[in-house]
Amino acid sequence: MKRLFLLLVLVACTALAAPKKNKKPKAPPPPPPVPTAPMPKVKENLSDAVQELLAGSAKVVVWRVTDTGGLRPDPARAIGTDFQREAAGKELTGEELKALKGLLYDDKSYRFAQDVSKCNFVPHLSFQVQGPDGSVGTLEALVSFKCDQLFFFIGKPGGRWLPGGTFDVKPLHKKLVDVAKATLPTDAATQNLK
Repeated sequence: MKRLFLLLVLVACTALAAPKKNKKPKAPPPPPPVPTAPMPKVKENLSDAVQELLAGSAKVVVWRVTDTGGLRPDPARAIGTDFQREAAGKELTGEELKALKGLLYDDKSYRFAQDVSKCNFVPHLSFQVQGPDGSVGTLEALVSFKCDQLFFFIGKPGGRWLPGGTFDVKPLHKKLVDVAKATLPTDAATQNLK
């Protein structure tokens, strides 16, 4: 009986030690399609005006932006009363615009429950969204990499500016840094972003 037990243990150990057949690793699933319209949480949290201006955008120009430190900004470069465009802007191509809209429409880009009031918002970048008729208004999507926040500012004819909401976009940090560096390759301050 003892020999039979030892024989069974030996056979079991041999079977366990036998090389396993190589299984092909599963390919990762394809990435989800880029959203072409606001996802449910985005639709719920972004104002109708912001959504309309994004949907109707015919042209988007990327600018480096600075805080004026309380001084009145140059009216030709002003965004509201505190910020102004600095480095020469670059217009996004059709594919870049589609990718940007996909990021802004994606629920996973935002942390809607986060309190955004605790950080001193100082923007570095602006996506200036212009519709087919510039007289209707523009949308400035200001990005603060320090705060990981996106602040929508709606520009109306006559130099009036209306806030359109501030949102935590920490999940989007790396992608926005990549977009900034790709669109403003000669701007040293942008190339030093992390």
